[in-house]
Amino acid sequence: MDLRQTIFKAQHIKLPPLEQSETDGKEWSPLPWSLYFETQRTVSVSDTNFNIYASGTDNSGPIFVLHHGAGHSGLTFGLTSKHIYNSDPQSYTVVAPDFRGHGATTGNNQNDLSLDRMVDDLVGLFDALFPNNRREVVLVGHSMGGAIAAHAVSSKRIQNVRGLVLIDIVEGSAMDSLPSIPMFINARPQTFESVESAIRWHIESNSIQNHESARLSVPSLLVPINDGKRMTWRTQLLPTEKYWKEWYSGLSKTFVLAPTAKLLVLAGTDRLDKELLIAQMQGKFQLEVLPLAGHTVQEDLPDRVGDIVVLFWKRNRPLNIPVTRL
Repeated sequence: MDLRQTIFKAQHIKLPPLEQSETDGKEWSPLPWSLYFETQRTVSVSDTNFNIYASGTDNSGPIFVLHHGAGHSGLTFGLTSKHIYNSDPQSYTVVAPDFRGHGATTGNNQNDLSLDRMVDDLVGLFDALFPNNRREVVLVGHSMGGAIAAHAVSSKRIQNVRGLVLIDIVEGSAMDSLPSIPMFINARPQTFESVESAIRWHIESNSIQNHESARLSVPSLLVPINDGKRMTWRTQLLPTEKYWKEWYSGLSKTFVLAPTAKLLVLAGTDRLDKELLIAQMQGKFQLEVLPLAGHTVQEDLPDRVGDIVVLFWKRNRPLNIPVTRL
């Protein structure tokens, strides 16, 4: 199911029971980040203190930087990150930050989610984490995060980028969906009785299909209300509406022309626009379709997405071929 279909379903979303019944048979309590990452740290760049989850930071192999979408957090990649890292824990580094205005990241101007600001954040954060980097880099972005990653690659401000991966974001469907996004946002419950009820809502509304991933990622999407008795959304999306068009306008061209190997992972092919269709037929990027997933593909099918990303890296990594002198 792609973004357009997810928004279409919004009018049918109903809030499930806010409290767990004794017979539902499922556990709704949060899972700790430490089951999926080795470290959590804060890195200050410009006016923002970025919360970062990472594994394999002392390794010397490729660096996988994972950029979440609007309204999510670095923990949306928790299960996928673990799968990527475990593919080669002696070599791979995986980094999944909470970007500006999301998760546990704090600072000034947290509502400024303009394209230029977000690209500056990604580049500045990478330089702070990996100064004078000479290692190979793969940038992975989901939804809005894919747009930020694509523009960062096109700017050539991050060195040694060997791969760009966009997850369930296509300019055509995104631009067509913009008028409907406020309806989708307003259809969600604005408050929850508890973190557990929020986790349950995400599963029963089909916003996230993977129960384990929901238990990990959903708590980071919430903050307590002043009365301390209820929870609400950490990131208020409607005030960011003025940025939505600039995130996605021209994305197909930016992606196709990005100076690196490219992979597009979609939950459906029905919204590939003309530019992407032509480029895909010309072999300019790799396309993977996972029709059983919803919009948060990396949460619904984390092992499959992890395998696709790792195989993409292996297919496009530089070859060290010894030179034989005659």
